[in-house]
Amino acid sequence: MVGMMYVPALLMDLEPETITEVGLVYDDSIDPLVQRFKDQITFNYRLKNGNPQFLFSRSADEVEALDSVAVKSLDGYLFIPSSILDTGAVHYFSHSLSNVKLYGQLRRTLNQVVIEERMISQNIDIDLVGTLTRNITFETFEVDREGSASAGDMMSSFFIPYLFLMILFMTIFMSGQLLLRSVIEERNNRTIEILLSSVKPDELMAGKIMGLGALGLTQMVFYLTVGLITAHYRDMAMIELRQLPVFLIYFTTGYLFFASIYAAMGTLFTSEQEAQQTSGVIGIIAVLPLIFASYFITNPGSAFTVGISYFPPLTPFMMILRLGTGTVEGIEIFITGVIMIISCWGMMKLSGKIFRTAILLYGKRATMKEIIHWIKV
Repeated sequence: MVGMMYVPALLMDLEPETITEVGLVYDDSIDPLVQRFKDQITFNYRLKNGNPQFLFSRSADEVEALDSVAVKSLDGYLFIPSSILDTGAVHYFSHSLSNVKLYGQLRRTLNQVVIEERMISQNIDIDLVGTLTRNITFETFEVDREGSASAGDMMSSFFIPYLFLMILFMTIFMSGQLLLRSVIEERNNRTIEILLSSVKPDELMAGKIMGLGALGLTQMVFYLTVGLITAHYRDMAMIELRQLPVFLIYFTTGYLFFASIYAAMGTLFTSEQEAQQTSGVIGIIAVLPLIFASYFITNPGSAFTVGISYFPPLTPFMMILRLGTGTVEGIEIFITGVIMIISCWGMMKLSGKIFRTAILLYGKRATMKEIIHWIKV
């Protein structure tokens, strides 16, 4: 997880190690513009050893430049027409355009040089324009409940809640799938009959849920620890430590809620392939907060976001998202916590009735009418 989050960004920030040879095709009339372009490129972009990153050579025409690219004596060539100040159009040719960073550097620098040249042709003071168009410094601060302000991080405010949501989602459903598979396998090989000779069905279901819950909790603690250490190293704002107990409440209740469903489902199917179709529906419901996370994070106080936070299947995910944005009141945590505890109790009772009745049911698939009857009994 750490590698997927940070290694690509770190690799993108690494300085190039080899010189990029670029051919230039242009008319003598724009030679001053091209020289400024080359000077700025050489000044701005260098290798680790201090040498220029780009090495330019002029080609007589596009045919010569194209042949040089074809035989790989040039990495690419740039055709700059004499009408560039009017049209702003240039052409870049290369074997591969996968290195977006490389030709992006050429494009940005040439764009800046062309704009400056247009200003010069209109007798506009470039230094004055630079002064007048200087960007403002927009600093952000977060204010806590005590009224203290601290430097804010907009990316962290968006990324951290999403990260915690992913951890919760992965942990619950990895453990849930293991639970589902375990029940189905033990029913198929009749191990369940041996187990039931020593324990009651309710005890067996509770043991499976608690055992895999401990596994999921261990996974979550590991991910959380790695995330906190990495965030500290990267100097990123993380979720406050005082929120961790609340996070654990939602993790525990969320896991128990869905684990109860998976445990009951394992008794209704004879193969994992059959169960996957139904479990996919549950997955779709739970993945909704991930799909619409950008809306929920950027609008944590909207009526829709707050309202859906009280819908038990989504409550753990939604509250984790909103906790990271710092917009959740204590009363909301209390109410949603009570809702989840009641929902877990109710779901475990319902699942227990199904588990108790269907665990030794072989040879036929239970119908919805039968399942409803078991629940009512």
